[in-house]
Amino acid sequence: MLIDQALHWGLALVPVLILLLIFVSFDAFKLMSLKEIAALLALGGLGAIISYPVSGRLLDVLPIGFSNYSRFYAPWIEEAIKAAIIIGLFRYNKIGFKLDAVITGFAVGAGFSVIENIIYLIRMPEYGASTWLVRGLGTAVMHGTTLAILATIAHEFAERETRGKAGDFDFNLWWFVPGYLIAVALHTLFNQFPGQPLLAMLGASLFAPIAILAIFQFGTAEAQKWLEIEYAEHRAQFEALQAGRWPDSDSGRRVASFAARLNDQAAANVRRFWELQAWLVLQAEETLLEEVAGEANYDPDAIRKAFGEREMIEGDLGRVIVRALDGLLPFSKNDYWELSELRQRIDSD
Repeated sequence: MLIDQALHWGLALVPVLILLLIFVSFDAFKLMSLKEIAALLALGGLGAIISYPVSGRLLDVLPIGFSNYSRFYAPWIEEAIKAAIIIGLFRYNKIGFKLDAVITGFAVGAGFSVIENIIYLIRMPEYGASTWLVRGLGTAVMHGTTLAILATIAHEFAERETRGKAGDFDFNLWWFVPGYLIAVALHTLFNQFPGQPLLAMLGASLFAPIAILAIFQFGTAEAQKWLEIEYAEHRAQFEALQAGRWPDSDSGRRVASFAARLNDQAAANVRRFWELQAWLVLQAEETLLEEVAGEANYDPDAIRKAFGEREMIEGDLGRVIVRALDGLLPFSKNDYWELSELRQRIDSD
């Protein structure tokens, strides 16, 4: 009996986690730590906990059977709850490249499926191994795949804003609507085969790797292209500032005008702040490019020192000036995400 139960739990929970780890291993930029993956799984699990009483309440109120709810109502509710997590991660700049988006989406969806399957394992222990195989290789993989696709499509729509100047960033919920509709459509299609669960499982387990690996290939090439372009731009900024000049750009002229209204020490701090920021972004981009080429080679002590000096300058300038400066500097949301990735990397050394 205990062996059977262990088998059931393994079939229901393990396959999607193994698939997630396989996808993470394909990430050429090594963006995800185990700690981050665990946090994303926990967020997905929280989504499943929230969706469970919502589903029960709807079944109590609406004149529909469980089969009709599963086939036509559940996809809208469950994908909306999962999408809310992705929206929050985008809003707080926790997603950078498309690779990051697809892994994040799959991890949150996997966490959702794990908790959902645990609930069913506890409530329905009498079901056989075939049921849990279908849920582990079919339903769980479907939850991860639909959210990975939603996150990827949202990233495509958000890209213009996230790569533009952070001071002009305008968050838009419409970025998530197309991906949400596609996720609901795929989820609904999966749920149309209650009498043929093995067919649904086969479809999900075949479609997921093909779709996600295709996104990986496209996302890796796209990220490398953007990194090379932005690296050249940031290099030019840094070299101008290091030479004692303001960069010859709209941002350079605006920051120069802003600095001219400050006292000499504050103006020098503004220049040094931009120089440090440009150097740190360069280090972040160089590290990512080197990671793809083989192995990243960086000086964690120099990077920590630069972060520390930047923080000291922020304290000297004061919150009001730093906030105004952030709106003038040419760095994007994506640049700030790269900085957060760099800080996490050196903190883990």
